[in-house]
Amino acid sequence: MAPITDDEWADLVAHELPKTSDSVIQNYLESRRALMAQEQKHRSDYSFRQALSPIAKRACEIVSRIRHEETRPSAPPPSQEMPTSWQIIRRMPKGALLRAHCHSLVDIPHLIDVALNTPGICISCPDGNLATQHARKEGRLRIQFRAKADSEDGSLWGDGYAPNTYIALSKAADDYPEGGRQGFAEWLKGRRINSTQDSNLRADRGTSLACSEVMSGMIYYEPIWRAFLQRLMANLVEDGVYWLELRLTFPFGYYREGSEDPDPDHDHMFQAIGEEVARFQATDSGRRFWGLRVMWSTSRRHDPRSIIEDADNCISTKLLWPQLVAGYDLAGPEHLGRPLADLLPELFWFRKQCALEDVQIPFFLAAGGSLNDDNATAERNLFDALLLGTRRIGHAMTLHKHPRLVEAIKDKRILVETPVVSRHGPHAASTGSGMPHSLPILLAQGVPCALCEDDVGIPSRQGRHGGSPATNIFWGAFQACDSTDLATLGSLAENSVRWSAFEDQDAEMWARDVRAASVGAGTKAARLQQWVVEWERFCLWVVTEYSDTHGDGEDGDADKPLTHQPPLSRSFT
Repeated sequence: MAPITDDEWADLVAHELPKTSDSVIQNYLESRRALMAQEQKHRSDYSFRQALSPIAKRACEIVSRIRHEETRPSAPPPSQEMPTSWQIIRRMPKGALLRAHCHSLVDIPHLIDVALNTPGICISCPDGNLATQHARKEGRLRIQFRAKADSEDGSLWGDGYAPNTYIALSKAADDYPEGGRQGFAEWLKGRRINSTQDSNLRADRGTSLACSEVMSGMIYYEPIWRAFLQRLMANLVEDGVYWLELRLTFPFGYYREGSEDPDPDHDHMFQAIGEEVARFQATDSGRRFWGLRVMWSTSRRHDPRSIIEDADNCISTKLLWPQLVAGYDLAGPEHLGRPLADLLPELFWFRKQCALEDVQIPFFLAAGGSLNDDNATAERNLFDALLLGTRRIGHAMTLHKHPRLVEAIKDKRILVETPVVSRHGPHAASTGSGMPHSLPILLAQGVPCALCEDDVGIPSRQGRHGGSPATNIFWGAFQACDSTDLATLGSLAENSVRWSAFEDQDAEMWARDVRAASVGAGTKAARLQQWVVEWERFCLWVVTEYSDTHGDGEDGDADKPLTHQPPLSRSFT
């Protein structure tokens, strides 16, 4: 066919080619808009968006414009300065942190500083001296309280050091051959301090297992434990988190002040938790903190007897500290541990014992935590978690591949706690596998989700901008997909409050309060109402702070007065 001549093209445009104003094109565009609007109604954040106040809508538009400017091709490359969007999200009220492993929340520099200033904390190396750089990189370490150091003048860094000799941590730091105390702190931080707890959660060896006793020896010594809790709660409130469900993987040794022997149980540890929460809430900043509860976790790699013993300890602790134990979970990589189907005898025994003791310890199980197509165990765990009555599901990376499960989870109003891994702070956000994250897919399918820490137990994931783990999680989600905007983040934060285990409830009461949301009459409704107030204050701050520079949009609403209207009450059916 010969090319179209200019005259033929002009005639075609004038008489044959439809114009966008023609009815056929307009009808098509209207059908297109209707189809897209219909799909939006199925998103899990649709109700939240519909209830946004005028101020909140303007804040969401402003933040979207800021992100567009930061990600456009002509934007300057990322610098060490915090992006504007990160600064905004830092101020956002994030609600609750639900799937939060204790050691992933540790402020490592603060922990080291506290340990160096705590009397009796000593360090040893079972492999011999750490005189060479190779030994300092690979040698195993132990840090724990000792009533008296084994050597007053020995050096961990000299050839004369005998294996397993405990040296005062402060002396070892002062004698460190590469920069003294400051160099020691950097070295210890760089050793990727991992705990016995983390060893249960991770598959790799090397430095993880080489340092397996380092963090436990520090953090589970009473004076340091109390200091850690105070620092943690202060950081959370500063980061916009008001409620914490802290995951601890048992068993581990907890040492009272002045004791070299671990307690036979965890009663005193939970007593310390209760005391430190009350002490923090009595401070000015602590008045905004709603509190914390513990999610008791047992490693799925343990044998049946060990799991039964630990589950029994969970029930015993719950009887003594009912307000502090919120639920039960199994920790560790699913492909390395026992699947839920193999754990049914222990789990049904646990459920029966809870009924006999008349205590509420519901399941909050992790399942489907691998994006690897070959990991069938993780996918099958999703079915078992649903049938076992879990109130939330951790990870569920493969849930979107199972449409029947998606519908069942929506029907039962089960929340998915999804991690958005961003291990290098505000300038990187990925799953770490190179595969698309499941969060945008689940949101589009109408699955209720909340953001959480990941399960690997990596400590000090605060990123380059300091102790802001929740901000980095939310910022990672914000950067992961264009459809995840400020309104989506608000919905995720509200969900974290809506599905928090603030108090003991049976299945019927739990379902009732989740359904009623902020229009209910219990603790959950009150917390949701408090969060909405903080959200509106935040949105007003965004509009006030950034409307002059980023408030002009195609909708022409930048000149509207900043009149504040309360949001609609939200309940969910």
